[in-house]
Amino acid sequence: MRSVLIFGVILGFSAEASIRVDGPVPEMNRLVWIWLENTPSSSLENSPFMKSFLRSHAVRRFSHAKPVSPVTQANAVAMISGSDYGIKDNELTRLFNPSLVDLLEGKGVDWKVYAEDFPGSCFLTMGAGNYKRYRVPFLSLNQIESDRYLCMKILNYSNLADDLKNGTIPRVSVLIPNRINSGALGGILTADLALKSMITPFLKNDDLRATTTFIVSTMNLNEGSDQNG
Repeated sequence: MRSVLIFGVILGFSAEASIRVDGPVPEMNRLVWIWLENTPSSSLENSPFMKSFLRSHAVRRFSHAKPVSPVTQANAVAMISGSDYGIKDNELTRLFNPSLVDLLEGKGVDWKVYAEDFPGSCFLTMGAGNYKRYRVPFLSLNQIESDRYLCMKILNYSNLADDLKNGTIPRVSVLIPNRINSGALGGILTADLALKSMITPFLKNDDLRATTTFIVSTMNLNEGSDQNG
């Protein structure tokens, strides 16, 4: 069996957005969702790692999805909630709305978020350097902020290597590179190298390679990134 890449041109979408997928999507036994910024699919597909990956693995592409806002936080919130709830900037916010977390917890599906440069331990301030909290919308959910158990599911990206080694990768993993490696500030080739470092460990594990579906999504395409940040 081969791992599958679902290449999301833009997956920051409103609840009304229409998404068409080219070809059938296989059952997802394990999902790895990687968030990029300002990385056009046409450019990314011709970058060294992705070009090689696309030649040897099954690929599906999303189409007809649009960002809800030029503001990073608004799109990030829409990624997990289906709406930006009127967010206009990247300032600290607290959301009491339903989200992907409700669906996963309600079904008993294990999940984790691996955010690059995240300080860990339910760190809730704005962040500094290449880590910004508004790019990790899970931390703005009241459900997360008020529940230490759920909040500890938001981890520094370095924890991914430990989970791979220990066989503790959850059913759903969300990988959020920092502003450089996401492509927001580092460009296409930097994002391509980051994807290589994130995807390759799964491909080297026979069990994970056979059961993992990757989704690569990008926010703020052609709209400018990290507004107010």
